[in-house]
Amino acid sequence: MPRVQYEIVGDYLQKNEDFSRFVNLVSDNTGVRNMDMWVENLRENRQLFRKSEWAATNLQGSGKNKTVVAIGASPALEKQIPTLKWLQSDKDFILCGLSSNLEYLLNNGIEPKIVLTVDADKTQGVFFDNIDMDKTKDIILIANIFAYPPMLKKWKGPVYFLALQTSDKEFSRKQVKWYGNLNGIGEAFPSLIASYNIMAALAHLMLESVVVIFVGNELSFNDDGSRYYVDRDDPRDQDTRFPHGDIHGNKVFTTQSLLAVKYTLEGFLELLAGSSWFLNCTEAGIFGVTKRFKDYRIPWIEQLTLINGIAQARQIMRTGQPFYE
Repeated sequence: MPRVQYEIVGDYLQKNEDFSRFVNLVSDNTGVRNMDMWVENLRENRQLFRKSEWAATNLQGSGKNKTVVAIGASPALEKQIPTLKWLQSDKDFILCGLSSNLEYLLNNGIEPKIVLTVDADKTQGVFFDNIDMDKTKDIILIANIFAYPPMLKKWKGPVYFLALQTSDKEFSRKQVKWYGNLNGIGEAFPSLIASYNIMAALAHLMLESVVVIFVGNELSFNDDGSRYYVDRDDPRDQDTRFPHGDIHGNKVFTTQSLLAVKYTLEGFLELLAGSSWFLNCTEAGIFGVTKRFKDYRIPWIEQLTLINGIAQARQIMRTGQPFYE
């Protein structure tokens, strides 16, 4: 479906100094601090992997001519629950959640089709502590091959694996040695700093969805009392915050790490622009807002209410074109 509205220059990330500083910190520190844990998880997950398969083998192209709803875990999600609950029975829409929001979704009567978990740290286990895991029997879990093993062992539904890119050559060699033909195609999947960003990449590159709707992805705090997650406290609630304009032109607050997540996702979507439609229906936050353009809106990310985004997605799926461009 051709869609050319503007020139893709591909320099969005390179021109963001905040992103460059953050990536350098990640490269220098993350592997050093976590490598032993990554290797241990990689080794332990081999047993479950032998009973399962690669996500790409089972899910490649399963979202063609459909819309993926990428659900985050920010406080804005609370207002979207009634619409998402209504939407989940529509076969043209694939609701995708995260380990961090699954409890909240299930408690509110929403059963996503797919859930993604990628983080290796044992602190991730808290996300499944209060879930009746029998409710996961009909949900697909896509798991990073070095995700936290106890979480994967609890899952009752299908588990498909995903091999993510890493910068450590020795660790990459272990991945290839222990897991053979990575992702079934011999290549690692892009690792885009955050689980939510990886889910967005999955929607386009693996599921091959024509439209991706983003909800629960504020990447900011409304005020000093706002939380990182919709339903729980988190250490990142205490991160240093600074002001940033939101999609409505109001002042909100963000952090260095959230900006890096924002820049990474926006820059990745720029590379895909013209091949799909990306609709931010969070109705809050800073995703898709930048001073790079005169109207402060990134042109490859449309800002819509969730109801209007669903209508737009239906039009695109039906005709191949939006209501207007």
